[in-house]
Amino acid sequence: MMAPSVDQGAQHSLTVVSNANFCTDDGSSAESNGKENSRCSSLSDGESFECFGEGDMDTGTPQSLSGDGVLRSPRNDGLKRNTWLRTSLRRSSPNNHENLPNRRWGSFRQPSGKRLGSNALASQLYRSSSFNSSGRSSTCDTADDIYSDVSLEEDVLDLNHKVQMLQQQMSVLADNQTNTDERYTRAKQDNATLQARVMMLEEQLREVELRSEDRLAEEERRHRELVARVDREKQLQVENCAIRLQTLELENTSLREEAARCRAQAERLRAEKTTVTEQLGEAESIVSSLQDEVAALRDQERRHKECAHANQLLVEELTLEVDRLRLEIHTLQELNQNSREPQTQLQAQLDSLRQEHRSLQEAHEELQAMILSRGVEEGRNLLSSANESHSLAAELDDMSQDDPEQERAEDLKIRSAYKESQEVISHLRSYIDGILLLIVENCPRLLEVKPADPAP
Repeated sequence: MMAPSVDQGAQHSLTVVSNANFCTDDGSSAESNGKENSRCSSLSDGESFECFGEGDMDTGTPQSLSGDGVLRSPRNDGLKRNTWLRTSLRRSSPNNHENLPNRRWGSFRQPSGKRLGSNALASQLYRSSSFNSSGRSSTCDTADDIYSDVSLEEDVLDLNHKVQMLQQQMSVLADNQTNTDERYTRAKQDNATLQARVMMLEEQLREVELRSEDRLAEEERRHRELVARVDREKQLQVENCAIRLQTLELENTSLREEAARCRAQAERLRAEKTTVTEQLGEAESIVSSLQDEVAALRDQERRHKECAHANQLLVEELTLEVDRLRLEIHTLQELNQNSREPQTQLQAQLDSLRQEHRSLQEAHEELQAMILSRGVEEGRNLLSSANESHSLAAELDDMSQDDPEQERAEDLKIRSAYKESQEVISHLRSYIDGILLLIVENCPRLLEVKPADPAP
């Protein structure tokens, strides 16, 4: 396999390094990214990029990610094989790596504290490749040129691989830094919010403590007043209970005496009961006699109703006659408008008829007054009969004045009889009033006073 020329290797290395630029917004350089991400590891002065021979240029070869986040390339076997080839071509000792001229390693070393971007690194590689191509014929032999070209290409590939790993690490670190800054900002905001809330809660706690202390003092004062008031009420209640106990004891003694007296009175009432039953039989006989009198009064009332009905019929006949006469007078007035003499005769006849009607009304009123007077007399007779029964009870009371027990029994009997008689009298009075109301309602014309007809 022929080694590529220096010019071709330089151009290839420039192409590879230029493709390894950082993908930042608006084409920003990797140097500015390195300044922003200061936490990323930089190339120190002691770092060196050693290449162990020629590797494969296949960019489609898969890469594996190790446990520490660094991408591993499967071209380590090629590096080991090219190491034997390099040592065999050089025919030098293993310590020859430390004595390499500055044309190999000087261009890759940078002062401490500085990092080169991909563009600057590519330009340095181009200059170093041009320098090697120009001085190859004068200083190095053919084996050294081959070794230089192969090692330079391997260095470029290794550098490209490391640049890619650094890019990945820088992107990971940038993401971590962004997440850390966001978490820090959120934590700071949360801390400020929590501090404000803590201060507010402390203020509220102090206010609640003050209010609770005031409330506790008020409750203690109120409870002390309540206890004092309850004690006073309890003392008053005890005194009232003592007074009430004394009064109840006195009432108990008086009730015992009253019970003894009531027992004696009950015995007397049993004796009076027998007498009252006897008087009750007498009162029942009196009531039966009063019922007979009521039946007689009802018969009289029936007769009075018949008379009132006859009088009502008479009044109706008289009113019909008066109406007929009025019609005749009206017809006569129409017929005799021109003659004055018949008119005077008719007027005289009308006056006589009016006089006759007035006399009939007076007779009817006299009959009505007679009916009323007879009803009043019958009521008086009933009242007198009630008074006679009362006088009989009074005589019985006079006969039993010697015994006080009999006096009480007679008193009860008289009261019951008097109540019954009063009830009978009230019934009779209501009955008589009903009769009078019926007369007034059925014959209101008897009480009317009709004016005289005016002269035509």
